[in-house]
Amino acid sequence: MDHIIEKASKSEFNGNASSSLTPPTAVNEIKLGLRKSLSTPALKFIENTNLSAKISLFDERRHQRVEYPQKRASTENTLIQTGGCVHYKRFCLFVTPCCKKFYKCRFCHDENESHHFHRKTLTELICAECNARQKVQERCQRCGILFGKYTCLICNLFDDLDKQQYHCAECGICRVGGRENFFHCKVCNMCLPMQMKIQGHRCIENISRSHCPVCLGDIHTSRIPCHIPRCGHLLHKMCFDQLLESGHYTCPICQMSLIDMTTLWEYLDIQAKLIPTPEKYEKERFHIFCNDCHETSKTRFHFIGLKCCHCGAYNTTQNVQRRLSLVTGNNRIVFN
Repeated sequence: MDHIIEKASKSEFNGNASSSLTPPTAVNEIKLGLRKSLSTPALKFIENTNLSAKISLFDERRHQRVEYPQKRASTENTLIQTGGCVHYKRFCLFVTPCCKKFYKCRFCHDENESHHFHRKTLTELICAECNARQKVQERCQRCGILFGKYTCLICNLFDDLDKQQYHCAECGICRVGGRENFFHCKVCNMCLPMQMKIQGHRCIENISRSHCPVCLGDIHTSRIPCHIPRCGHLLHKMCFDQLLESGHYTCPICQMSLIDMTTLWEYLDIQAKLIPTPEKYEKERFHIFCNDCHETSKTRFHFIGLKCCHCGAYNTTQNVQRRLSLVTGNNRIVFN
């Protein structure tokens, strides 16, 4: 479709366009309509469009299926017409109670509206097969089609792809990955990998209800994978990767090292031996706090850095009292 529009636009510009080609003023309107249809598949648009793949609609007057042949669509649009959007594969449309419009999912709604749609407020949906408007339920009351192989009527979630979804009553939301692979930590108030139950983890009360310290996005209901560093402060995986790429290796909240820095500490030890401390500073001692092991100590001065006497890290600070007040009593290691 894009190449047809572009061809029409170029011909009109050169003054050689025939009467059947689209004028330049209409080109932008058509493209805008296409972009809206990808994320806002309203029934009115679907019934009148000739731009996407093959759509099957139900003719209520003759009670038979009528097919409208159409041109091949892009991969994104094909996903919508074959049962879903770019976020979920499902066979229904949501009637959003906030604006009374039709959307495939809450993300499609939020991408096109200035307000947020809370999926638990959903009361009505429309079958994508027969267009029957009905209350929220697992199957269509008219044609009997299953709206999704996985259905959670608590979260109003329908998904036809197997992602090992399960509903966690304590989290209050549905999660993916298989219930047997996770456990719910009552202190952190979130589901964590079973491996962390065996190895132990740092508990921070209601940590999942916080926001990502990098992008400030929501953590608890986010579809973006999270990274759990040693300190226990959650951040999005892509935000974690961006931190490392930009040369930041400490947690934005507590300053603990995000990764194993042993190799770097050993390198700095070698550099410290190669650069002797001036004689007038040899007896200097500084009171430091280690951001990695949370211990205080008095260490020798060196231009390379102030090394922790307990764990050997250089991730230290001289602002001892403030750092102690921030970490004392807030975090603890728990073995469940």
